Amino acid sequence: MGDKLADIKEKLKSLKSLTAAFVGPKYVIGVDIGSYAVKIALIQEEGGTLFVKTWGHLPVACKPDASPEEKKTQTVNMLRAFLIERGIKLKEAATSLSGNSVIVRYVKFPRLTKSELSATLTSEAEPFIPFDINEVQLGFHILNEIVEDGMKKMETVLVAAKKDLVASRLDILQGAGLVPTIIDVDSFALENVYEKLREPKAETGATLYLNIGHMVTNLSILENGVTRVVRDVFISGNTLTKSIMKSLQVDAAKAEELKKTHGVIVDAAEKEKALAEGNREALGVSQTIAAVIKDLVAEVHRSVDFYLSQGPERSIGRIVLSGGSARLKNLAKHLSSELKVPVSVLEPFAFLKNPPADLPPELTPAFGVAVGLALRHNKDWL
Repeated sequence: MGDKLADIKEKLKSLKSLTAAFVGPKYVIGVDIGSYAVKIALIQEEGGTLFVKTWGHLPVACKPDASPEEKKTQTVNMLRAFLIERGIKLKEAATSLSGNSVIVRYVKFPRLTKSELSATLTSEAEPFIPFDINEVQLGFHILNEIVEDGMKKMETVLVAAKKDLVASRLDILQGAGLVPTIIDVDSFALENVYEKLREPKAETGATLYLNIGHMVTNLSILENGVTRVVRDVFISGNTLTKSIMKSLQVDAAKAEELKKTHGVIVDAAEKEKALAEGNREALGVSQTIAAVIKDLVAEVHRSVDFYLSQGPERSIGRIVLSGGSARLKNLAKHLSSELKVPVSVLEPFAFLKNPPADLPPELTPAFGVAVGLALRHNKDWL
């Protein structure tokens, strides 16, 4: 009996290997290539439970005047070294894009099959894309089918990314020895984490995500698990740093240090203490950050107003912060006060049985996109 079981197990193992050889492995490495750091996550299932196999936070320590090619070379070398050091054999990788070279549009097309829309996508998409249609890579996802004015239509998410940005991402992954299988959008990658963490019965209204990165903030609004609004706002961690540099007349390194040390003062007692002690540095940093956040709040209001205008039953129930600046001191409390909505900080590994014990808490929210990418599966778009 034991020999038969061993034989069956061996055959199943061989079948699994044969399947992988034809369709590729199920899992992918999530690689979030940011301007400040590269975040890596590998998540796999064992016995019906998801585990994080490895993670990496690799700061891109280039000189401020380094050329894009120099930054790319360093990123490739750093990523390749990490994969070798961790002994990662999996080659398939997922990455994502955002910024002013990426456009996301929600459009209504005449009802077509997926293959029909694929065949006519260029002509159907051209009126909605503000770039030369020949300079972009196009992608789409059909949300649902509707009837509008007696006509059958389909609500579709349309994505256009400039080919040079896509090529740059491919160059980095391939240069590090990886095989790019998925290119997503940052905000849609976060949707995967949202799905793992959400509690539908506890939800009241939509969830607004602010993924505050080094150079750009991804703003998205998720309604019943579906992303309904996507915008990239160019008020970011670097905006805060530059404002502190200007207002306090310090260099970039010192401004970063002051930003992380002081954050924004929201408590009256804390403000009185800073005034009593003559702590002009803390007060100056707080005032500068508050001024920048005021602009970010205005952008949030614009997006929320647009979302609310689409239906009388719509509302924002909570805001979730992610990205490298999410844990800025008192930022969540300040935004909650300004926007009158509960604000929390994302814990992207919270759904796992083994969240990384050695990952510094201040870095955790920066892994939202990487974890979302790692939750994708090879060929899950088919």
